[in-house]
Amino acid sequence: MPERSHRSADRERRMRLVESTARSSDAVHGSISTFTIADFLAMGITLDGEPVVVAGEEHLHRRIRWLHVTELVDTHGLLQGGELILATGVGLADSPDEGVRYVDALADEGVAGLVIELGRRFSSVPPEMVRACRRRGLPLIALRREVPFVKMTEAAHSIILMGQRRLLQTTAMAHQRFTELGAADASVDQLVTAAGELAEGQIVFSNLMYQVLAVHTTDGVADDLLRRWSRKAFTLTQSFGTRVDETDRCVVVPVEARGQQRGRLVLFTAGAPDPAQVIVLERAASALAMRLLLEDDDVVVANAQRTVLADLVSGRCGRAESIHARTAALGHPTRHRHYLPIIVAPDQERDLGPVLSRALDDAQVDALVGRLTPERWGVLLLLKRAEAGPADVFAAHVAQVCEDAGIAAPTLGRGTMVSDLAEVARSFAEASDVASAARATRPAGDRRPLYSIDDIRLRGLLYTLRHDARLQAFVERTLGPLQLRDALDGGDWVRTLAVYLRVRSNKSLAAQELGISRPTLYERLARIQRLLGVDLDDPETTTSLYAAIMVVESAAGDASLPSVLSGPLALQAQAGA
Repeated sequence: MPERSHRSADRERRMRLVESTARSSDAVHGSISTFTIADFLAMGITLDGEPVVVAGEEHLHRRIRWLHVTELVDTHGLLQGGELILATGVGLADSPDEGVRYVDALADEGVAGLVIELGRRFSSVPPEMVRACRRRGLPLIALRREVPFVKMTEAAHSIILMGQRRLLQTTAMAHQRFTELGAADASVDQLVTAAGELAEGQIVFSNLMYQVLAVHTTDGVADDLLRRWSRKAFTLTQSFGTRVDETDRCVVVPVEARGQQRGRLVLFTAGAPDPAQVIVLERAASALAMRLLLEDDDVVVANAQRTVLADLVSGRCGRAESIHARTAALGHPTRHRHYLPIIVAPDQERDLGPVLSRALDDAQVDALVGRLTPERWGVLLLLKRAEAGPADVFAAHVAQVCEDAGIAAPTLGRGTMVSDLAEVARSFAEASDVASAARATRPAGDRRPLYSIDDIRLRGLLYTLRHDARLQAFVERTLGPLQLRDALDGGDWVRTLAVYLRVRSNKSLAAQELGISRPTLYERLARIQRLLGVDLDDPETTTSLYAAIMVVESAAGDASLPSVLSGPLALQAQAGA
């Protein structure tokens, strides 16, 4: 109960931090428009005025907060910044200096730009005003035809208000989505995916060592995104606060936990980032900070490795270039490597992460490591040469680390070495079969550090094929009558045959192991031959019988394997019971 209360209190603290961050972000971004001067120029009503940009062409991406119509020369205290001023110039004096002072005053107020309608006051914009606008970086647009300013402002303000509405909607959606994910203890991958979906962009989350911990792509292809990120990543320095780079079309938000910067969230957009995307990224950074309160850096990196490894094991890895890019960004390059999959199966569920990490360090082998299921760990050795020696060294170190820690060494099964990422899934499947067969069929006392397909022999091969319906049918055809007699009268016919074949048809040893007399054994063997209709002196027959017995013995220790006694024989056994 104390642990549960602690988790509940921690979750409430995280939720309060998300909400406070949301309120502060609203205060910063709530009034920012996505409407730019370029958008204004593209409006139909503006085009009717035959606009021409006479200064500040490089600043047409500047956002417009509002349109303001005024003929006042002195606007001090009337503006808040970000306005696009619409004027005819009738209030300006004939003095050239008056026009320069007018431009400087507007620039000092932080307006977005100036639109002058020609015809009423000027036939062309005075050159001194053009020079002043260029000097102050203030876009200056001349309208060569008369256009009703009221229609222009109505059209622009409608677009601005729609953008603000979208901003509010996105803010609310982001707040709700990340609050729900935080309450559900969502993973880093889930949080980054949510951010990418809400922001409609591509996202990279990395730590301060430039290891990519999670990505979200719009098309499922990560290599192009990670190349774009790598060009940007090493220009970043540890700093606080959101940075919007309209040139590179990206937003960078630091992720901080307990007053320390733990990583960076980078959003790449198709066009210039808009305020809604910035808000989503900041919400995501806050949610990630909450997640990182529960996980240290090593755990986050391990989870990132597990994600990539799980994609490889499942065969959902997609393009090889994407995997190469992701693993290189994690610090474990897979390009120009040979791949040797290993499945690690402990005797009981336990966290083997520290054990495997130390063994890899001691063996000086590079690998991707991850927990695939509660009972299975996957290790993908990344080898520069096609040599299996490093796998043996790694396995020996696993055994040594376990011995030093006083825990039972797990069973390690390896697949076939491959040089194509597309073959990794198949080789992992083989490694899984080998590990399962080794655990189930190895003789007592056989605790070698690493097993391969060559080590499990016929018994292991049959174990790996134990779920095949054709093999089960073979067993029923071969041993069915004996199994039926055992089921009906509680006899020991299958065991008698198994012991006899295991001691290579030595009747004295068989009788001794079964605890019966030799005449009794002779009677049993004779009846077995009659029930099965076979000759126990025929080598091929005894080989088939013993193979079927090995499958039955595997079934005895595998609850997932259905009884090989099925169909009519099973019905007979049930009827007899």
